[in-house]
Amino acid sequence: MTETMTIDHRSIAVRLFNETWDLMEKKDRTGDEDSQMLEKSYASLYHWRQVGTKLNLARGYWQVSRVHAILGHGDAAYFYGMAGVELCEAEGFGDFDMAFAYESVARAEKCRGNSESMNIWLARGQVAAELIGKESDKKYFLSELASVDKG
Repeated sequence: MTETMTIDHRSIAVRLFNETWDLMEKKDRTGDEDSQMLEKSYASLYHWRQVGTKLNLARGYWQVSRVHAILGHGDAAYFYGMAGVELCEAEGFGDFDMAFAYESVARAEKCRGNSESMNIWLARGQVAAELIGKESDKKYFLSELASVDKG
């Protein structure tokens, strides 16, 4: 006799997304915490894929891309960033999500040493910022976009 285990994919996805975010913001991560940050971002994406909307998936792609960029994995950051851009464009997601999709590719291109391409994606992010409806979201996005070309 086997028991059927019910998995609450949504709760797990949210928890892992938030835990990844906490690690992303941590100043002095250890190597183990870097590994956890990457693993949690992928695990969150997996659980969103099970039960989430396409918007959840786009945001998961963004987070995995950002984590890879933080860790210096330019090609992986680019792969997931482009997956997010393509999904946002295909589904007509605009506002904050489209802007951050562009930001993720700009960050990936910086990581890959492609400054010309990075500048193109930064410009797309600037244009997309004008379409962000909520002023506080726009201000936050622009601060994140400006951080791409620093450091």
